[in-house]
Amino acid sequence: RLIRLVNELLLLARADAGRNMKREPLLVQPVLEETLRLTNHLDNNRKIALDSSADIKILGDRDALKQVMLILLDNALKHSNGDVNVLANRDGSNVEISVQDHGQGMSAEKLEHIFDRFYRGDEEPVVMGFGLGLPIAKALVEGMGGTIQIKSQLGEGSTIKMHFLASNQEK
Repeated sequence: RLIRLVNELLLLARADAGRNMKREPLLVQPVLEETLRLTNHLDNNRKIALDSSADIKILGDRDALKQVMLILLDNALKHSNGDVNVLANRDGSNVEISVQDHGQGMSAEKLEHIFDRFYRGDEEPVVMGFGLGLPIAKALVEGMGGTIQIKSQLGEGSTIKMHFLASNQEK
């Protein structure tokens, strides 16, 4: 646990320092497929569904997007019992990538602090973590020029949405 905490703190420090993230044309679907393969082993009894078209590109950093998706999928699996949905679609000059779980959801009070460092909305010792995953995800998304937000309803689950600038350029 200590090694994990140190690694998360180092990742957050690099993001805070304006780590040189690339902003290059990046096909989204291969990154999403790779992260789904990596997270499927965390819970073999649950399905992570992907809905994305193969030609969606953003201006972004492959490694940063992969790290963000790993954080979001890990959180969705930790804090819900049902299947998880990942959706990517393009709307004009923007791309929206969302991760939706069907868990217990969060109250408005908890949502206000969800991107705060070391904030844990669920204090159960059964759920591992230090409250750094979502702050890291936010720093990485913003480092790529994107935005991230969460919507949640008690008893219905949560959806995290990220918005990035779409790319029409060839890599």
